[in-house]
Amino acid sequence: MTTTYKTLADEEGDTHGVWSNHVPRWGISFPSILHLILSLSALHLAAENPDSRAEYLAQADDHFTFGVRSVTAVLALLNSENCQLIYMSAALICLAYFGRGPRIGEYLVFSQSGQSEWLVLLRGVRSILTTNHERIFTGVLTPVPDDSIKEVSPALQTELDQHLSQIQALRSWITSQVSDVAVCEVYAASIEDLMSILREAYAIRSAGKDGIRLMHLAMGWIYRAREEMIALLEARDPYALVVYAHWSIILRYMQSCWLMRGWDEHVVGGVRALLPVELQGWIEYPLSVVAGGVS
Repeated sequence: MTTTYKTLADEEGDTHGVWSNHVPRWGISFPSILHLILSLSALHLAAENPDSRAEYLAQADDHFTFGVRSVTAVLALLNSENCQLIYMSAALICLAYFGRGPRIGEYLVFSQSGQSEWLVLLRGVRSILTTNHERIFTGVLTPVPDDSIKEVSPALQTELDQHLSQIQALRSWITSQVSDVAVCEVYAASIEDLMSILREAYAIRSAGKDGIRLMHLAMGWIYRAREEMIALLEARDPYALVVYAHWSIILRYMQSCWLMRGWDEHVVGGVRALLPVELQGWIEYPLSVVAGGVS
């Protein structure tokens, strides 16, 4: 874990030593955290040692099972004393899901067979945060502003403008195609938030940071999405899928973190497999981005 934790946190920004000190200590008294950090460590070893991948994955799966089982047993006992530990367990579960790698038929928000496994996990995190936000983000988990994040650099501004121009064109196209005003507003809200997180992502990238440092933006977009948008994605609504394909752009800039390798291509590929032929042209741009054709 001493090596793995460095891949999961911005050491400069982790002024409270959450990952280096507190998470391992919490694992001693909270079994779920212990098993989940061991699962992540095994997944990291699997990613770095392909020849021993199967062995490490088996270890990771065993620890993951114990970790999930342990935290599930205490969910009903959620209170001010353990809410930070339960939240951290839930966050580790989501990270371990990414670390296990893309699964055929599972595309985070939607699945080709039933409800998405990952979406169930994210909703669990949201439920914990909704009822305990102030109690969780206090003490060592108090958010610390990163003063190194400023404006988008001139070198990256052109690239960002290209993304935003494409997404604005997407918004105009959807508005022209969808007659239901309420549904159109659902798309518009997600598109507006997508442009917002890309602006933030480019400010972070301008400070020389990417990978795991963009996780809160990528996950925040789904976390804040209206239930109507999630329902449209689960129903594989073509317009929602096209918007979702453009969300995969941010995943492209997270590939430096072993957790996220391959997820950008997996997500946009899942959309392509389900999208009607006549709409395929609207995902050419995100396909090009994740393939490296657009920076």
